[in-house]
Amino acid sequence: QAIYPGIYAVVGTAAFAGAVTHTVSVLVIIFEVTGQVLFLLPVMIAVIIANAVCSYFQPSIFDSIIRMKHLPYLPDIRSTSSVFHAITVDRIMVSPVQFISRETTYRRVHDMLIMMPRLRAFPIVDSNESMTLLGSVSRTQLEDMLDLKVGFGTS
Repeated sequence: QAIYPGIYAVVGTAAFAGAVTHTVSVLVIIFEVTGQVLFLLPVMIAVIIANAVCSYFQPSIFDSIIRMKHLPYLPDIRSTSSVFHAITVDRIMVSPVQFISRETTYRRVHDMLIMMPRLRAFPIVDSNESMTLLGSVSRTQLEDMLDLKVGFGTS
C-alpha cells in the first residue's frame, strides 16, 4: 500500500490546531479546506487525542491571550470548589409556593403580600393546574398595582 505524506501532514496539522485552540471544530475546517471526507477517522482521532492531552497540560491559546492582556474572564469553576453547587432549590424556596395566576384575585394578592413580608418577588404562572412559569413580578409592583386598582396596599 502506498504512503502519502500529504495525509500525515493534514492529520498533524489538524491535531496541532485542535490542541492549540482546544476545539474540535478544526475537524470541520480541515474537511472544508481539503474536501477529503475519506480521512475522517484518522483526523478525528488525532484531534480528539491532541485536544484531551493539551487540555490537561495547558490553557488554550485564547485563554492565554486573555490572561496576557489582562482582560476580564470567567475563571474555571471546579465541581468541588463551592458549597453552593450542593444546595438544592428546596432548601431556599418558600413552601408552600406562593404564586400569581390568571385566577388570582386582588384579595389573594393582598393576603400574600401580608403573609410573606420578606418575599421580594412572586412567580407568575399560566394557571393553577399546569403551573407553567411565565415570569415574576416584584413586591413593589404588586403594592403599586393594588394601591392603583383597589386603593389599599400593605403599608
